[in-house]
Amino acid sequence: MKNFKLSNGITHIPLELPWTSPGFVNVYLIEDSDGYIMIDCGVNGEKYFSLLKNYLKEENIELNEIKLLIGTHMHSDHIGLSDSLRNEGIPFALYKNSVDFLNEYNDWSLRFKDLFIYSKKEGAPKSFLSDIQSITTPTYAGKVKKPDVLLDEGKIKNINRDLSVIFTPGHDQSEISIHDSKSKVIFSGDHILPRITPFIPTIDSESNLLNDFIISLEKIENIEHETIAPGHGKIINEPHKRIRQMILHHQRRSEKIVELLGNKKLTGWEITNLLFPRKLDALNLRLAFQETLAHLKYLENKKVLKHNIEKYNSWEVIKKA
Repeated sequence: MKNFKLSNGITHIPLELPWTSPGFVNVYLIEDSDGYIMIDCGVNGEKYFSLLKNYLKEENIELNEIKLLIGTHMHSDHIGLSDSLRNEGIPFALYKNSVDFLNEYNDWSLRFKDLFIYSKKEGAPKSFLSDIQSITTPTYAGKVKKPDVLLDEGKIKNINRDLSVIFTPGHDQSEISIHDSKSKVIFSGDHILPRITPFIPTIDSESNLLNDFIISLEKIENIEHETIAPGHGKIINEPHKRIRQMILHHQRRSEKIVELLGNKKLTGWEITNLLFPRKLDALNLRLAFQETLAHLKYLENKKVLKHNIEKYNSWEVIKKA
């Protein structure tokens, strides 16, 4: 992937990832009066740190010119390299609720503990449950300690450029987008992507991240901006159109779930297999299951579905969406 050109002192670096899809994460450097603000940094590992330093050298940017690293959310391809950069004296910033999820980021057995319990209740087979239990923390995630800066919504303090934080949970519980008033660009992390809709997870039986995601999309749509610079893929030049497409995608998927249920009572696992009938590998099956559960929880809160917990742990339609 080639770097794309952005005006108003914004540099884009496409940093390679240790997997093929997506194969790159977009790192951005925003020029301030006394240095640069970096948005996201890629995965942990000396190989990726060297790649980043080589890209910076090509752009004539020194590490000591970076005055702040901002992680858009707590996924390894966006903050895995943060500890290496902190060791170079670069302060690291995440959204203020990130401190609640540090243990889960650093220990994936904790991260998937509640999902295991919920999956078992939703009828997942032993092979699926075994796959969840076998997940270990990858080295490319690195280790993340409490950030030097905890961000809140609104203008970022102690920098001169007018950059504002927008809390946009959904794909991740701590996700933020960054609005640059000078360029009218929103740096969206994985909240808004150009070609795919981001994965919306289910963390446990109480989480409703799809509802949070839809609200976050509507929040971004109401902010004045002309361009979205995403965490993966190319620049989005028709951001409002893309936002409406993503909302419509989830609306249609919800409608499909209601249609598949009909008059039946089915578990979350049974609904997943109807919604995704082709054979999936272990990773994509887990993602499909989590996102199906996210839709079921969303529809339950909209009072479209009822979750029968007492006897047979199943879902049924109580009104058409």
